[in-house]
Amino acid sequence: MSHRFRLFGYRLYFLCCLSALPTIAFAHTPIKGINNFYNGLLHPVLVPAQLLLLIAVGLFFGQQGPKENQAALMTYLAATALGLFAAWFSTGVQIEVIILASAATLGLLIALSLRVSLYWRLLIGAAAGFVLGLDSAQETLFGKDRFVALFGSGVGIYFFSLYPMGFADYFQKRPWQKIGVRVVGSWLAASSLLVLALSFAPTRL
Repeated sequence: MSHRFRLFGYRLYFLCCLSALPTIAFAHTPIKGINNFYNGLLHPVLVPAQLLLLIAVGLFFGQQGPKENQAALMTYLAATALGLFAAWFSTGVQIEVIILASAATLGLLIALSLRVSLYWRLLIGAAAGFVLGLDSAQETLFGKDRFVALFGSGVGIYFFSLYPMGFADYFQKRPWQKIGVRVVGSWLAASSLLVLALSFAPTRL
């Protein structure tokens, strides 16, 4: 099992390296050759910052216990819908720093395995869902095309949150499995902080 966690960690660091490439400016541009729904569906996993936060949100709620956090999960989904609605009117909103900071914070909470109160779980779900939805607008799409893409993004955000959530919930049965989830949380925090540091690094001409 340790080999699997190590492999997962390598993939996360590789994702960080990809996020530092100059092509990051085109992350919110649709992929040519597929329809707008699938462009929206894949958007959360093609934007590194969003992917880090999706994994962090899923692991956090899975670690806290999904059955005990249904109110927080519903808040997360409602806030995602509100963020998608706001994205309909947005024009190139740049909130990657907020998303990465949120992913780093959640990664630290996962690594520390802290049990937070319902109030904080609701707040975390609302904040994470809203920024994920708001960051889903694809700049070159308008009208019906943008609506279809945003709808696909909502479906993608929901489903891609379930996998890490189920992963974390399943691995809460034994102490050594809980440690594995905490290790992944530390990787998420380190990855997010690394990309944040690179984003503030001075550029060379």
